Amino acid sequence: MGASFTYPDGSVLTSTALTLAQMNAMLQPLVCGMLGIMNPDSTQLVLIQYPTQGAPFQDVRDDILYINCRPKDDPYDRIRDRANLPVPGNPILIEEQWNYTRVWAVHFCLYGPNSLDRARAVRSAMYQDYYCEQLAASQLFPVPDAPPPVRVPEELNAQWFERCDFEVEMYEFVTETITRQTVKSVEVIVEQPSGVVADFSVSGG
Repeated sequence: MGASFTYPDGSVLTSTALTLAQMNAMLQPLVCGMLGIMNPDSTQLVLIQYPTQGAPFQDVRDDILYINCRPKDDPYDRIRDRANLPVPGNPILIEEQWNYTRVWAVHFCLYGPNSLDRARAVRSAMYQDYYCEQLAASQLFPVPDAPPPVRVPEELNAQWFERCDFEVEMYEFVTETITRQTVKSVEVIVEQPSGVVADFSVSGG
């Protein structure tokens, strides 16, 4: 999980932060399980909102759930804990490490005649140990005060679609590291009016 970025100086930043694609790929089968959908070919019942290629809208009788994940502005996201760690076997390198909490807003939009009950099932699953452990494996931790689902019927093409929306916030624990070279050695020159009296190097190791 996460991604790496190479800087112009050759150093590489490695981050555990989930990409949007990784977040979607992890949540889609998990939410299927929350709805009791065990057939892996049934992921068309749980879709990622705003697919690149688009998709036809479902029939009024179809129970479809859409997931929309987005980072959320939050004070926790602005706090960074930094530490400098030694690199074993290489005294001239240090590993800079930052830890912080990223906040996700995961929006669930459900259509279909059973949308309200299905929304309740997903919300309840977020409190179950099994799903909390599955999310924790990706360093995601749901905030346990999600508001209840809201029924918002929607008129489309002269038909009233049953619709239900609710949102869950999740904290993601992120670790970012980058290895940098410290000072290998420094030259020390001691001078007096009469000239140089000492010239030596001090090793950074």
